[in-house]
Amino acid sequence: MSIIQQIREKYAAVGIGFIALSLIGFILMDYAKNNSGGGIDPQDAIGEINGRRISYNEFISRTKAIENMQEMNGRSVDEELRQQISSDVWRQMVDRTLLENEYGKLGLVVSSKEFNDLLFGANPPDWLKQQFTDPNTGQFDVTGAKRAISEIKKNKNGSNREMIEQFYLDPLVEQTLRNKYFALQRNSAYVPKFMVEKTLAENSSAANIRFLQIPFSDIPDSTVQVTDEMVMKYVKARPKEFRQEEDMRSIAYVSFPFNPSAEDSADVLKEILSLKDGFAVAADPGEYATRNGSVVPFADEYFSKERIQIPQKDSIISTGIGKVYGPYIDGNTYVLSRVVDVKTRPDSVKARHILVGTYDMQTQQVKLSDSLAKKKIDSIEALVKSGGNFSALATALSDDKGSAEKGGDLGYFASGMMVKEFNDFCFEKSRGSMGVVKTQFGYHLIEITDQKNFVPAYKISYLSKSIDPSMETVNDALNAANVFAGNSRNLKAFDENISKQGLNKLVSPDIRVNDYNINGIGVNRALVRDIFEAEVGSVLDPIEMKSAYLVVAVTGSEKSGLMSAVRARPSVEFAIRNEEKAKKILSSIGTITTLDELAKAKNTTVRQADSVQFASPMINGVGFEPKVAGYAFHGSTVKRPGRPLSGSSGVFVIETLGVIATQTVSNPEDVRNTLLNSARNVAASGSLQALKESGSVTDKRSKFF
Repeated sequence: MSIIQQIREKYAAVGIGFIALSLIGFILMDYAKNNSGGGIDPQDAIGEINGRRISYNEFISRTKAIENMQEMNGRSVDEELRQQISSDVWRQMVDRTLLENEYGKLGLVVSSKEFNDLLFGANPPDWLKQQFTDPNTGQFDVTGAKRAISEIKKNKNGSNREMIEQFYLDPLVEQTLRNKYFALQRNSAYVPKFMVEKTLAENSSAANIRFLQIPFSDIPDSTVQVTDEMVMKYVKARPKEFRQEEDMRSIAYVSFPFNPSAEDSADVLKEILSLKDGFAVAADPGEYATRNGSVVPFADEYFSKERIQIPQKDSIISTGIGKVYGPYIDGNTYVLSRVVDVKTRPDSVKARHILVGTYDMQTQQVKLSDSLAKKKIDSIEALVKSGGNFSALATALSDDKGSAEKGGDLGYFASGMMVKEFNDFCFEKSRGSMGVVKTQFGYHLIEITDQKNFVPAYKISYLSKSIDPSMETVNDALNAANVFAGNSRNLKAFDENISKQGLNKLVSPDIRVNDYNINGIGVNRALVRDIFEAEVGSVLDPIEMKSAYLVVAVTGSEKSGLMSAVRARPSVEFAIRNEEKAKKILSSIGTITTLDELAKAKNTTVRQADSVQFASPMINGVGFEPKVAGYAFHGSTVKRPGRPLSGSSGVFVIETLGVIATQTVSNPEDVRNTLLNSARNVAASGSLQALKESGSVTDKRSKFF
């Protein structure tokens, strides 16, 4: 990403450098010291993978390091991201441990020479290139990179050695081994000649059929009883399909919201009205709004009417400069607006620039002193003004490599897309103006090459107040939740009180022991833990979530292993009922002589479908019926009715009138390549899943987090 793109987005993308890694090391050491209390031994195992114990200390160190990397990259680590990181780390540890066992069996290694080539060869890793690429020449400094890595390896007690190995060097080796392993899996796939010929034949032939369909819908659902025994028989016949890896719980809950009341809204309106006169006469309305706790921060910028995204903008503008419009409601806020100033400015500007950076975005370090940077940009400006080629100088000297490739050209941009100092110069000055501007990134020599669409632009100050619930409103909701919970200490009372009070009962099934996000409720790992610690039938104390207090009842429990009949029933009842209907229909058909006689006996009609394809099993007027389409190519159905067949939507009896050749554009090599690529993808993607199914993975994270 170019520097100017970063300017446009108004924040600096934070790179991960060696000094940052040192910081992580110190953080982790401090974290380990302060987070091994609470009855947890750092060596306690949070899980075991094929006999390898994963200690609490190892796991928490990895997760905390990634959290810190996210924060250093400017991302706020909230509870949802923290839990996501934890889940991702465990999954990665499982995958890595299982694969490492296979590397050993297969003799897969990364030699010293190969590792050296990975770091310093033709395609060094991005993180190393970022650190050791000359910003002026764009050349990778191999010697400098080798020297730095060598020093890190020599310094066995260095605070950043372990971090660099763990998060940079080891993953490089790991990814290389993974690539080798999965390449072996992919290359193990083979497509024999007969498979190619069979596929070509299937793709180049179609069947014309007559058929009779007796739909399952002819038999009322009420006449077919699906018992728990039938459900479990169906489940046990398909154990892989109906196996659940984790314990699960189901809950029901009621919500006691504390949305702002009419009185709360009136209080906020009264407060903002009390500020209106002061806002109208304030010499600095932006400062006044900030000082009085405005929710919307003051933007010291000018915007054309088209770029003001407020429904009331016409009224705000027509009120006039210095006058206050409002209060009005915008979302969940009351707002006062005051036009501070208006100017005629271009709607968009085209400019080019040369940047002398004072701050290295990758290492987060000062790269050039302010005084030296100013001298350098002044020299460049003098060269340009004495006849030097701006584009050539930008290409050679600008630290914004993204725009340097275009001679410093930034193209057209609207107001507000650049940082303030850069933006003000481009929109305040006239076309053809050139000058030096200092921003947080360094010194820029800017030339305005074009300006378009001159329109009025407005600087507006907004004073806004959120319409929030008062403490009284919040306490009323909490009291109601407490009373309900106190009177509902079991499921029977829970349901009775819901009915008496006319409350809305909500449910969330299938909560897994390691989940952190509950469907309908949101992210709350602590609540998941409480749900699994409670007995089934328990009603928990009220918890606060978003803008409500919830009272949760634990309604069910499922152990890991094969699904119970209750849990499996919703997904299998339809299929089992159709199986039972098929049995009834098949037993009523009897001996078949001709389709027409059977149709007469069943009070239905014989239909015809042409060009039924094996590879695309659609039956005109019926839909997707793979069994029926496949049976059309069986010799037993040619010119005579085949045996009755249970399909997706009913029982079918078909008669194949003939199989015809269809035009095909496929050639054997294309078909072989298609089949081979498919087989390779299956081999690669399925191999890791096979390792998980055959391996031994014990996950105890729920006992710790």
